[in-house]
Amino acid sequence: MGRGSPGRALQVIPLNLAIPSFEVSDRVKAVMFRLLALAAFGACFVPQPRLCAQVVATAPETEMPQYGERWDFYGGAQYSHFNPSPGRGVQAINLLGWQGDATAWMRDHFGIEGSARGLYGTLVVPANTEKIPLNPPMTEHLFLFGPNIRVMRRPNFTFGMHGLIGAAYGVFGSGFPAGTKPQDVGIFNDKLALGLGIGSWADYNLTPRLSVRVMTDWQPTHYGFTWQDEFAGSAGIVYKFGSLHNK
Repeated sequence: MGRGSPGRALQVIPLNLAIPSFEVSDRVKAVMFRLLALAAFGACFVPQPRLCAQVVATAPETEMPQYGERWDFYGGAQYSHFNPSPGRGVQAINLLGWQGDATAWMRDHFGIEGSARGLYGTLVVPANTEKIPLNPPMTEHLFLFGPNIRVMRRPNFTFGMHGLIGAAYGVFGSGFPAGTKPQDVGIFNDKLALGLGIGSWADYNLTPRLSVRVMTDWQPTHYGFTWQDEFAGSAGIVYKFGSLHNK
């Protein structure tokens, strides 16, 4: 009887220890599983700021150097078709001259342009009794300003558009005899008028600093209280200098 009692006690003690040991193990496993799940979930988000920083840091390397200039200057020849009269009795004429533009680029695709243009030709005067010559000279100069936008940029070429506004000064009476005026034969008198330049241009890049440009513009003027539909074309050379990234 005495030996049986200790045996029973020894059988009960292991049973009581096993039950709490089993319960503690399940809790530990549950906690470990949750910690691993949280760690895996957090790991998905850790690399993202680094990737964003890496993209921002390397983005300037993709900028094409031929479009990173601060300034460009354009010089070339210009042609325009111009009607020097508000009526139909005077023939429209062709003018030839020069064009000089300067653009200050604020971004690689946006800048502010200033344009100066000089055009020269001869009028076709209707037959008259005032002894006005039939082909006196005329000149027109325009000074325009406005936004310039690169619409397309490629390694070898670029395409852009501009919208310019300013002044046009036309001299129509320099070849007229004393005592006569251009308006005597239906032609505009000398006048400072509103002028516009709305059109497009295309550059072919010879080097990152040098390009060939072709330009077409609707170049209306407002002499004699009416609009003249003047169309112009130009071709020349662009030289680029400075850098958008200089501080």
